[in-house]
Amino acid sequence: MKSRLSKVLDKMPKENIELAKVELGAIDDLKELITDAKRIISLQEDGFEWGERAEKEFKEVKKVISDAEGITRGAIRQAGNLKKESDKIFNKVEVSSKELGINPNAIKEYDNAIKLINKMFDNQNSLNGYNDMLKKLL
Repeated sequence: MKSRLSKVLDKMPKENIELAKVELGAIDDLKELITDAKRIISLQEDGFEWGERAEKEFKEVKKVISDAEGITRGAIRQAGNLKKESDKIFNKVEVSSKELGINPNAIKEYDNAIKLINKMFDNQNSLNGYNDMLKKLL
């Protein structure tokens, strides 16, 4: 059995048949164009979602970096201030203990303070490195 399209085409003049084939080809091209456009729009929508997510997360990371830089900067500054103060206190304790004939290392608090100040300055080098890195990231 002949299809309805074949019957119609048989009755049409030959030049109209060629024109119909061109028009059908153009419709197929339009269908392909529609499919491609839908696919690209879907990719664009994904791009918007991922872009918004990246922007939001970047803002959060930037805030964390800024907070960390502020904390490290403050700790570095405070350690410098405490070093100046500790030098005065250590000197005072050393002079007083020598006047009394006592070894300052025999004083529990002096020994503990020395250990903590030394640990603070051991940390300082690493903290300076972090602070420099964080400044570069900002």
